[in-house]
Amino acid sequence: MTKPGKASGIPARLVILSLVAVIVIPGIAFAGLLLQRFAQSETERYRQEAREVASAAASILDRYLGGWQTTLQTLATSENLRTRNFEAFYRQATLVKHFAGAEIGLRRLDGEQIVNTRFPFGAQLPTYQFDVDGEAISARKPVISNVFIGAQTHEPLVTMIIPLEFDGRPEFLLHISTDTQRLHDVLKPVIPANWLVAVGDRRGQFVTRSEDHAAYSGKPGVPAFLEKAVGPSGNFEGRSAKGEPVLVGYVRSDLADWLVAASIHQSIIAQPLSTALLSLVAFGLAALVIASLIALWLWRLIGSPLAILTEASGRLGRLEAPITAPTRLREFVALRDSLSAASEQIRLDSAALEERVAARTRELAESNAQLAAEIGQRAKIETMLVQAQKMEAIGNLTGGVAHDFNNLLQVIGGNLQLLAREIPDNDKAQARIEKAMAGVARGSHLASQLLAFGRRQPLEPKVVNVGRLIRGMDDLLRRTLGEAVEIETIIAGGLWNTLVDPANLENAILNLAINSRDAMAGGGRLTVEAGNAFLDDAYAAGHADVNAGQYVQIAVSDTGSGMTREVIEQVFEPFFSTKPEGKGTGLGLSMVYGFVKQSGGHVKVYSEPGQGTTLKLYLPRSAQAEDIPVEVDTGPVVGGSETILVVEDDDAVRDTVIALLDGLGYDVLKAPDAQSALVVVESGVAIDLLFTDVVMPGPLKSAELARKARERLPQLSVLFTSGYTENSIVHGGRLDAGVNLLSKPYAHDALARKIRQVLARDGKMPKSEAARPEAAGPAQTIYTVLVCEDEALIRLDTVDLLQELGHITVEAENGLQALALLANRNIDILMTDVGLPDLRGDELARRARQIRPDQPVVFVTGHGEVPGFEDEPYTVLLKKPYAFEALERAIAAVTAMAPAEG
Repeated sequence: MTKPGKASGIPARLVILSLVAVIVIPGIAFAGLLLQRFAQSETERYRQEAREVASAAASILDRYLGGWQTTLQTLATSENLRTRNFEAFYRQATLVKHFAGAEIGLRRLDGEQIVNTRFPFGAQLPTYQFDVDGEAISARKPVISNVFIGAQTHEPLVTMIIPLEFDGRPEFLLHISTDTQRLHDVLKPVIPANWLVAVGDRRGQFVTRSEDHAAYSGKPGVPAFLEKAVGPSGNFEGRSAKGEPVLVGYVRSDLADWLVAASIHQSIIAQPLSTALLSLVAFGLAALVIASLIALWLWRLIGSPLAILTEASGRLGRLEAPITAPTRLREFVALRDSLSAASEQIRLDSAALEERVAARTRELAESNAQLAAEIGQRAKIETMLVQAQKMEAIGNLTGGVAHDFNNLLQVIGGNLQLLAREIPDNDKAQARIEKAMAGVARGSHLASQLLAFGRRQPLEPKVVNVGRLIRGMDDLLRRTLGEAVEIETIIAGGLWNTLVDPANLENAILNLAINSRDAMAGGGRLTVEAGNAFLDDAYAAGHADVNAGQYVQIAVSDTGSGMTREVIEQVFEPFFSTKPEGKGTGLGLSMVYGFVKQSGGHVKVYSEPGQGTTLKLYLPRSAQAEDIPVEVDTGPVVGGSETILVVEDDDAVRDTVIALLDGLGYDVLKAPDAQSALVVVESGVAIDLLFTDVVMPGPLKSAELARKARERLPQLSVLFTSGYTENSIVHGGRLDAGVNLLSKPYAHDALARKIRQVLARDGKMPKSEAARPEAAGPAQTIYTVLVCEDEALIRLDTVDLLQELGHITVEAENGLQALALLANRNIDILMTDVGLPDLRGDELARRARQIRPDQPVVFVTGHGEVPGFEDEPYTVLLKKPYAFEALERAIAAVTAMAPAEG
């Protein structure tokens, strides 16, 4: 045995201090790491802001110089220059001078000044040449000079020079100039506080500086800055002209190719970092002091009983009374009693035995726990598999039922619409037909819910910002739920986009909101939240059909009655409902479940009786940009005289569709299956449109029929119809690209519009009104209008207005694209902007009339005339901005000028 003496080893108080330090120091280190990340983030933010300030200043500078360019180009067209009436031109330039705020001059190529608005006309003017005269003459375009000192004003000036050509050769130089102080006055109001903006010309001289302009304008720039300012834009750190450390962002002016730099003092960037660092140091010192005090208190709490037990441990086996060690620590009490209850030999023997038994017990317990976990995991997987198979079987059943149901609804609805057209004057019969059509609509909605649960509905996904969609539903939710329900929407910042069918998503959220309202009888609070979420591998392993990854989460929470676990297990099954009989179909949540699963997402329910319910939808994140929704114009309900081949295996549905198409004036061919339809196609008869059901009997499927028919008739248009798409034209729950689908059951107007839309999309002109059945009102001629506009928003707005007038539109974003369409398509009217990026609108019109001499043209411009087309036939000017009625009058006017067909 070791002799009593001075104890060796590590003191307990040092261990306690170390434990406290282990807790405190990582926290301080983590705070330091956060501070470092904060510093990096702040620096990057200022770098980006520096480029943005410089870009904003460059944009303002370009707009101001662009105004100069427009002024010179306008003066260049003056008739006084052509007639050499320089005195009249001087008066004209003087008027423009007061508007532009700059001096205007006219010189000959050798520098002889003819006109200078700084001096009276006729005054003796010295000969003067700018250093960029040669560049302007050779380039034959406007050129902006570097900074120079004016001969008369002795101030730093800049000028823009434009060569004037007569008979194909330069003859005069027209310039506009001003002192750099005016550029300083233009930029100064838009520069943010604490920022300094400097502009340098192509030689590296200061044009202007937002501070101390007079001291720097015309002076050479900082060489170190100019060496670092490489490329069109960027950032660097350096010292300013005053020697101060700054962060610089720079861009190049598009018009003048000047360097525009924005800088901010490094001390402004470092100020919040210094404050944060001082706070961190103070917090760290305070934490260390508090940790030391806690360690001292803990040592005092255990030090006394530890000393007593240490002293008694040397006399084990010889103790005559229990050890007395007052303490409130449970562990010390247990140790004291154990030492008092057994002798040293018994303790040693029993300790060894107990250690072996305990080790074996732990091994058995761990084995049992592992086995139980594996059994539980397997049972859980089997349960999920059974549930998935059950839902898949029900989905297949509901999809097939919905298909047959939609066919029946199509027969009923189609015949009701035909009946309504045959007895238009029987009000009583019309009322009953409307009630029957309402029943058809309800049946159609029920079938769509069945298809949604069965994951058989054809989706048209778009990249959606869920936050914008939820905000857009605010009025709809409030009207639907009523005033008794308080609605709150919470949209997280930086919300990701998701690829989903927006109409179905709105319907899903509305269904969840209605279920929540019903669960909150008498009113309550509904919360709709949207945020970003990440489902990890552990979560995915515990849930069927869930892939780990990034998701957009939509949570709908209520303060209603909640649900039991048994109800939650059945809540997504079709026709299951906790509502009283007659209060619901039991398909709302089934539709939500099927839609989310078809979209590649996940649904989770959290609920307890009396605590309300939260239902979360997880939709996969999309990295693509949001698709901006565009209102689709339904267009007029018109028929035609084209030939349509109807392929439908259901006799009743086929007869109904043929009757509807006959009523619209089409020539109709029919076939009961795909093989028979292919025989009709191969017979050589002219067919404009193939209208086929998706689900067809026989070995030849509808998609294969469409492919073979187009091989034989390349110009054939194809329109599919179905109430159940299977996988022939839908893959991954989404319509294949380029596929046109009309879902059953459909109304008479929907059929008419869809057919015209498909034919128009394929470039097929509608037949004349004379070839159609009798119209209900006055005849309207539909024209094909080519809209050529480089601004996308203006182009889309114009297309919407033309479609509102019932016309067919073709779009082009530049002149060359428009010429290609004119050469290959039959265009009735060319509607073009004048200022196009590649080819001016007037030049486009001239080339269009080389293709077709009598091509009607509508110029859309902000000017009062288009030079060269003042008296041209078949030409109309539509001045921006214009109203709907003005557009209608312009179309009517230009078509009235056009020569008659045939």
